[in-house]
Amino acid sequence: MRHTSLCLATLLTACGGDPVTGTSATETGTGASTSGDNPTTAGPTTPTSTTANTATDVSGTVGQTDSATTDTPQTSTTAATTDASTSMPVQTDTSVADTTTTVGDTTTGSTGGDASTGGDASTGFVDACPCPDLEVALDDGIFVLSITAQLWKYFPETNMFQQLGPLGCGLPPTTFSMAVDRTGYAWVQYQGGELRKVAVTNVDDCTDPGYVVGQQGVTNFGMAFVSNSESDACDRIYGNKASGIPEGNAISDFFSIDPMTLQVGVIGKSDYGTAEVTGTGDGRAFFFAGANPAKLVEIDKATAAKLNVIPLPGVELGNAWAFAFFAGDFYFFTNSKGGPGSEVTHIDYDDSDNNGKQDITEVVANAPISIVGAGVSTCAPTAPQ
Repeated sequence: MRHTSLCLATLLTACGGDPVTGTSATETGTGASTSGDNPTTAGPTTPTSTTANTATDVSGTVGQTDSATTDTPQTSTTAATTDASTSMPVQTDTSVADTTTTVGDTTTGSTGGDASTGGDASTGFVDACPCPDLEVALDDGIFVLSITAQLWKYFPETNMFQQLGPLGCGLPPTTFSMAVDRTGYAWVQYQGGELRKVAVTNVDDCTDPGYVVGQQGVTNFGMAFVSNSESDACDRIYGNKASGIPEGNAISDFFSIDPMTLQVGVIGKSDYGTAEVTGTGDGRAFFFAGANPAKLVEIDKATAAKLNVIPLPGVELGNAWAFAFFAGDFYFFTNSKGGPGSEVTHIDYDDSDNNGKQDITEVVANAPISIVGAGVSTCAPTAPQ
């Protein structure tokens, strides 16, 4: 939803853009399932982190499953540390693999600049979909959703996690996927397909935006907000239907949700039935999907055509998965080792170290929650900071 003069309060996305129509494509947030987690207390808490110290080999490939899992977030031993995002963060001293694999040649990174802040006073230009200045910032990290309906935030610069609290939506705490808009709301999907809008600044503020479950045969789906283009910051939700089949010919549907009517409009067929989706502030859409090995797939959001496919050796979806784009790179959250938490893997997509490779590094071995959704507002940076 957008809270600007040009946007309706009940919109799924920022204002702007005609509804996208077409055929279908697919995306799933995760093979989420019921969980035995005990939700932690609500309200923002100090961040926790895991730092890399154990090398592992990520070159091998392992078969992926789409089965449900029970999530039991771990309580970490903590030690004092410092984090620019909070006054007194807490760092978890759990083992994290600092392993690197190189994949492919260097590709062009993001082209967008810093997030807009509402227009240029000197020219009188007013941004149609500005980024608000919130207590919980939209441009310094990735929002992540646990399988038991808890919202957290992950900070790529420090590999720290901050708990924002359990969602106050009054639904069974079994979540499936998530997207975050430009106005500070997380759009959370539950296992039953219900879509709820949650304020990132107050997770008890949960409302039903009026989305009707089951449109176009879609119940669960991976999703993300994607800007209309590099020059048009207004965004909308794009989704990929969860068919349960990791990879095959035209096995799913790629679609968008009209911001005015909340109607699903199928864009084209998708070759991935267990795909998560992420979007960028410069208008690009990506899948994290596929049979072993998992793949990073750039999608033409107007046609559902595959623009580029990058295999991710050593990265498998496991029983819970999500990913997000932040500052030129991608961060993958997977539960493939059977632990209570998720692994976090980073790919240097824009080759910011200029070594000619897109290095893949596991930066967190065991996050404090099992992550089924990840969302980055299109206010987040698209280039390295």
